Amino acid sequence: MSRSAKIHRHVFVSLTVAWIAAAWVGCAKSATENPPGTNNASTSSSSGNGGAGGAGGGDIEVDGGSGGEDAGVCVTTSAEAHRIPLDIIFLIDRSGSMSGMKWNGTKAALTTFFNDAASAGIGAGMEYFPAQNPDICNPIDYANLDVPIGTLPDNAFALTNSIPYDALGWGTPTFSAMKGALMAATAYQDAHPTHKVIVVLATDGNPSPECPPQAIDPIAELATSALDYNGVRTYVIGVAGSTIANLDKIAAAGGTTAAYDITKDINQFAAKMAEIRTEALGCDFAIPPPPNGQELDPNRVNFTYTPKGVGTPKILPRAEDLADCNDLPGWYYDSNTSPTKILLCPASCAPVQVDNAAKVSVLFGCNSVIN
Repeated sequence: MSRSAKIHRHVFVSLTVAWIAAAWVGCAKSATENPPGTNNASTSSSSGNGGAGGAGGGDIEVDGGSGGEDAGVCVTTSAEAHRIPLDIIFLIDRSGSMSGMKWNGTKAALTTFFNDAASAGIGAGMEYFPAQNPDICNPIDYANLDVPIGTLPDNAFALTNSIPYDALGWGTPTFSAMKGALMAATAYQDAHPTHKVIVVLATDGNPSPECPPQAIDPIAELATSALDYNGVRTYVIGVAGSTIANLDKIAAAGGTTAAYDITKDINQFAAKMAEIRTEALGCDFAIPPPPNGQELDPNRVNFTYTPKGVGTPKILPRAEDLADCNDLPGWYYDSNTSPTKILLCPASCAPVQVDNAAKVSVLFGCNSVIN
């Protein structure tokens, strides 16, 4: 089916989103999950004569992809969208090399973030490394957060009050700290499956030998494991003194492509934190219950986007996962076997994030349009 092909008659749930500052980002599926079209309903890759009706029965354009063959007539149903809550665990290097200007810039950036109106509603927790006890290599010390996750702005005072006056720690136990922080993050994600949990690591140096392994690959493997387990992503900020190539490897393993490089200017810290907030919040949507008490059939779901909330909705094609997006418009599930979220591909996420009047809809009842 061509991009301009129009699709009619669809059950849908209309989700109107008021984008305040930013909205949400996604998790990769595990290798054991089935690809689209392998669940209990088959998906046709050829052009079909069924499809999606827009609000009030208007036409919908396909923004890339192939049509799915419709097998029935649907009844329009609407529900309001609820954005997926974001929770962030900050893992902050407080080793002695961070002392002085770098620490002052770090404190200022964190204080700005916690008190920014754009951060309202985000959950935030804090962990510093090295730990303030002799056993700096014990991951459990870092799994027990210095400040538990709490919603901003209510948790802002506890977070800012926890920041040490200066960075006077000894050693950089990156592996132990990362393992503990990711333990806390994945556990919190398990306990809050409708949330999105991420870790933000900020450091100015390479792992020190006191707490092996010192190599970057094992640290990157921790990030990969958390991402594969339940979608916890790892963002990395490289302060002056760090080896960006090493931090890039950790970020890529954690599903965030590359580290944020502020090695030349600590004053960029606040701006990079804002970028992370925008990216992490941007494009995750909870799947609302299907209408009339029906069971969710993952292969009979579509997603539309109406630029500025007016005109003809565009139906976005479904991808198997993030890698399958291939820089094209579309969406994918957080899990193809037990989906709870719809995640936009980067090419669709970017325009939706900056469109404060965007209208998006989840449509039930007709075969997914596949990319």
